[in-house]
Amino acid sequence: MIKFCNERVLSFELDYLDVMWEIEPTTEDVQEYQFFVERSEAEAGPWLQIAGPLVDVYRFRDNATPQITTNARTLFYRVKALHSPTGRIVYSPLFDQEGPISLHAKEMVRLERVLFEEFVAIHCWIFPRRTFGQRCPNCYDDVLDKVIDDSCPTCWSTGFSGGYHHPISFWAQIDAPEQTEQVSLEDHRRVLYYQIRCGPSPALKPMDLIIDHQNRRYRVVTVSGTARLGVTVRQEARLVQIQRGSIEDKIPLKVDTATVKRFPEKVFTNPHSLEAAEPDISSIFGAYGYTP
Repeated sequence: MIKFCNERVLSFELDYLDVMWEIEPTTEDVQEYQFFVERSEAEAGPWLQIAGPLVDVYRFRDNATPQITTNARTLFYRVKALHSPTGRIVYSPLFDQEGPISLHAKEMVRLERVLFEEFVAIHCWIFPRRTFGQRCPNCYDDVLDKVIDDSCPTCWSTGFSGGYHHPISFWAQIDAPEQTEQVSLEDHRRVLYYQIRCGPSPALKPMDLIIDHQNRRYRVVTVSGTARLGVTVRQEARLVQIQRGSIEDKIPLKVDTATVKRFPEKVFTNPHSLEAAEPDISSIFGAYGYTP
């Protein structure tokens, strides 16, 4: 099978995005392959096929981006190659406008991942919020151009059918909350703000929904982070805990609770056990592999 390389998205216009890719040198007949371009606003999908079949073509201009591109949305692309004689399929890696990550940035991400997955992280899931697509048929008013039911189970108060994309599992550090009181004539509630840190994937954006291992549900308020040569290597975000009884509490998270790990398993361990050594000189040195 062919292998993809040098995938990129580039444009200096507001009317389109140019999606380009290459394949590594091969002895196979490239005329036997059909290429299909797929797009999503979430790394886990669902994916929408926007082009194909393309034969011996390695570039596609996405003209639909003016209607769906904003500063708060990242579009992800992947290319599917279908080998016509055998029906075999191979996918390219995901790619977006940020471009490929550099070698230095990869090492930064790896070290951050060790920190999160070995010491400070907890198990979380993110539901990327839908920001385009089919309007909710039950609660969206075309005349008023807004959602008229904040408790709609079809769009979960997002205005778009389905509400959120597929959930993505990840490890993240969540700090202790900042507690504030909001008092009005009609209501008195405590608002909890949290700070979260995680790697570059999955990508966070404001209004996304995050669930932790205690089933606490948060809404992303702001997102910042660290970048290397324009590519994100670490994300930091401010969260607000959603009030109990909100419509977001009814969003199902379909996971096997018997296999869910609240905290990551340790990969790096100390091979020496001083407690197992006998209190004499020979056994002490024996713990370090010395045999008299």
